Amino acid sequence: LAGQYQFFHWHLAYPEVFARGGFDVMLGNPPWERLKLQEKEWFAERIPAIANAPNAAVRKRMIEALKKTDPEIHQAFLSDLRKAEGESHFMRSSLRYPLCGRGDINVYTIFAEAARTLINDTGRMGIVVPSGIATDDTTKFFFQDMVDKESLVSLFDFENKGIFPGVHSSYKFCLLTSGRGIKPTAERAEFVFFAHATDELRDPERRFSLTARDIELLNPNTRTC
Repeated sequence: LAGQYQFFHWHLAYPEVFARGGFDVMLGNPPWERLKLQEKEWFAERIPAIANAPNAAVRKRMIEALKKTDPEIHQAFLSDLRKAEGESHFMRSSLRYPLCGRGDINVYTIFAEAARTLINDTGRMGIVVPSGIATDDTTKFFFQDMVDKESLVSLFDFENKGIFPGVHSSYKFCLLTSGRGIKPTAERAEFVFFAHATDELRDPERRFSLTARDIELLNPNTRTC
């Protein structure tokens, strides 16, 4: 899904939309997955013994042994590894994702940057992503750009207390809304943190707003949350 999304020819598929400058709205809940192929995850269902190896060195020796014991699985692993490395190289080096194409890429960051570029000057992007979009070092340039260009409309942060059953209860995610950044969208961005239900977003004791200058005063080094 991530590869199809990133290499999709949006302008060719929707010429009438981009003749007007882009989409009015982009909504989504993109994958929350690291782009780097994880050996333990890849082998978990195929060969659990490799996934459960006591350490990385032992796991690599077991993978190497597959050349003789199961060459078909070994080749499939190499193919998926090459695919992941190729996608990572594109995202880092193509200049398509100058703000998020860095570090240990999680594909949700790439979806967020792409969606923001596909809306028109007065459009809105609304996505469900991990709260790291506003706190992690690898996403600081994206967050800074939203704040500096006054395109960040709101960031409502949740602790996952039963909202997504398949996700750990302590995992933090947010509802992120932003404009494109060509024209100012919101002088002040709205925030809520550590919410457990959507009703809490309307609580005036928990909801507050910050300007770009406020965020710079609070965190001058990275200008993130």
